[in-house]
Amino acid sequence: MNDPSSSSPGNQHKRPLLGLRHKPGRLALAVFRMPLRAYRHEKGWLLGQTFLELVHTGRRTGRQYEMVAMVLRFDPDAHEAVVVAGWGPDTDWVRNLHAGPAALVRLGRETFAPTHRFLTEDEAFDVVAQFRREHPHRVRLATTIMKWGDFRSDTIVRDFVVTHPFVAFRPANTT
Repeated sequence: MNDPSSSSPGNQHKRPLLGLRHKPGRLALAVFRMPLRAYRHEKGWLLGQTFLELVHTGRRTGRQYEMVAMVLRFDPDAHEAVVVAGWGPDTDWVRNLHAGPAALVRLGRETFAPTHRFLTEDEAFDVVAQFRREHPHRVRLATTIMKWGDFRSDTIVRDFVVTHPFVAFRPANTT
């Protein structure tokens, strides 16, 4: 028997954009991994300093894993790139960084052994505030796809930085 409430347009379940839920669906992962494919095919330089590739070591397996993330801030003087864990603190790469250092970072044409640090909430807020000023279209696109809320609101941004780790990477041989 059909449920009449499910057939009315106002009550239909809306499917998440790009298959996103609380964790990425297959289509979302395919889109988000396109920069990783560029790095794997030695074309990461085409991305400039927009995306970085992180090679991290599994805390239990000892295997190396790769992931890419959008760079929210790059400080050329400190040679430091900041990324956010879009799916929160329980993502494998964040948990692996808590267990040990990253093996490698590729950023554009550069490859280096990194050191990393987790940003404070105030530092993370400043990163988002600067990023939304400099890249309003990217912010709107990312927040819509990821369903993070309206980042024009400082309150929503503050709530976000409390629940999503921000990590800065720089070459290990710099201070």
